[in-house]
Amino acid sequence: MRTNRQSFLQGAVTLTAATMVVKVIGMLYRIPLGNLLGASGLSYFNTAYSIFNPIYALSVSGLPVAVSKMVSERMARRRFADVRRIRGVSRRLFLLIGVAGALLLYLLSGFFARIIGNQGAAPAVAVMAPSILFCCIMASYRGYYQGLGNMTPTALSQVVESLVKLCCGVAFAWLTLQKGLGEYAAQGTVFGRAAASLSQAEQLVLPWAAAGAILGVTVSTAAGALLLFLRSALLGDGISRQDVARFPAAESNRDIVRGLRQIALPICLASAFSYLTNLIDLATIMNRIGVALHRDEVTVLRMFAGAADQLPMESVPSFLYGLFAYVTPLFNLIPAITATLGVSALPIITSRWALGERKRVAEQCGMVLKLASLAAIPAGMGLFALSEPILRLIYFARPEEAALAAPLLRSMGLAGIFVGITTPMSSLFQALGRPDLPLKLMVAGGAVKVCCNWVLVAIPSLNIYAAPVGTLLCYMVVLAGGTVALGKVTGASIRLPQALIKPMISGILCGIAANTSYKLLERAWDSRLATLSAVVIGALFYAVFGLFFNIITKNEFFFLPNRKKVGKILENLALLR
Repeated sequence: MRTNRQSFLQGAVTLTAATMVVKVIGMLYRIPLGNLLGASGLSYFNTAYSIFNPIYALSVSGLPVAVSKMVSERMARRRFADVRRIRGVSRRLFLLIGVAGALLLYLLSGFFARIIGNQGAAPAVAVMAPSILFCCIMASYRGYYQGLGNMTPTALSQVVESLVKLCCGVAFAWLTLQKGLGEYAAQGTVFGRAAASLSQAEQLVLPWAAAGAILGVTVSTAAGALLLFLRSALLGDGISRQDVARFPAAESNRDIVRGLRQIALPICLASAFSYLTNLIDLATIMNRIGVALHRDEVTVLRMFAGAADQLPMESVPSFLYGLFAYVTPLFNLIPAITATLGVSALPIITSRWALGERKRVAEQCGMVLKLASLAAIPAGMGLFALSEPILRLIYFARPEEAALAAPLLRSMGLAGIFVGITTPMSSLFQALGRPDLPLKLMVAGGAVKVCCNWVLVAIPSLNIYAAPVGTLLCYMVVLAGGTVALGKVTGASIRLPQALIKPMISGILCGIAANTSYKLLERAWDSRLATLSAVVIGALFYAVFGLFFNIITKNEFFFLPNRKKVGKILENLALLR
């Protein structure tokens, strides 16, 4: 038997490298897409993509974990026939779930778009439907290979997915725009619908261009599923017929389905709840903007003079939600950075918790949250201080819309600090045997966010600019509740507020340095070069202030991954004590 089993370290390195590549490609994907579609088109794309994200999370972290756990347990007992039976049952089960989910989303695409208040997103949601099927197929293959200890197929499929999404998504969106506007230039219609002006033609083609971009996402999931299918068909799994015959199957199909359900359900709920705030925004923002317009459309349109006031009234909520969609990819980078701290700490805290070292565990939990703050605070303050320059750098083809989105990024930068600090908490609670607590905390925070969106976004003088307030208060509640819960579970207080004072002072000074340097450099340099330079200068100032205030100790620094060489240098320079 030869299954290409990897060590824990090899598997972790493989998946981490793939994740980094996927994140970079994801950023490269959103930049041209935002420039092509603008705020209105991006709102249609984001509506469908917000529905896709929880589904993708299930296919990446939910369903495969259930298959992986069952396969790895049987492999350890050398029950090879049971392993093969799990493979067969999971494929059939996930195929059934995928077909049902795809049909349901396709048939209800118009209904979803209507209740969200973004009717133009219906084509994009419908085009997204087949991705459910392909994600379920991938989940079965990924979980199976992960259970065999081989992370390479998962990593390859993720990278192939991202590359296909980048190429096909941008290409399909561009071709759709060219096709629709070309038809308008020749016949005065867009896909058969009459357009009185170029502006109206653009509004008519944008829902279909967003659907083209989403088609690229669907094609990418199909490519990932095809890669895993071909890999399985050509290379197999390393288990021979003799291995299967030597150890007959002991479990029935019903037992396997029951086992998959018991393992997968709580993990799937946790994965879905991680996107709770995005779904709340999707379900409430455009509807409440519609209420604000109904109350006082003059006030709302005056705030966006030259942009929203040029649109048909029914398109204004989509345009304003699209401004919010401009900033969310940048905001999401902060928790992506700090999540690795929780993953790195999980095995250490788990082992110490098993040994009953409660006080030491409480210290390490506090250390993880402090390190998360050291990463989240400068990132959040950087977005706050350089919001408009950063957005103009990325969305260079839409400078007016970038300027309108800048206040949103400033507020989301502050919210990102709290999101970044709370992100590792999920791993900490898992290590402490309390995976239920993150769900409870997110439900409480989500309730606050719903109330804020419902009340504040409907105020005409606030409208879309109130959306980040709900996010900020949501994660403030999660952070406060999580800190108290960690203290109760470990039996020792987590002194987070005291630990945040010096990092916050350093972060504020970092933001001031970045903003000041940008204003000075912009007078002599190109705005793009000034923005990049200001980011670097802000980071350098934060590092200098951090060392000056001694905000990180030797014990905390050596808790980080890949820290030994840098730590030795800082020790030799007497900068780490």
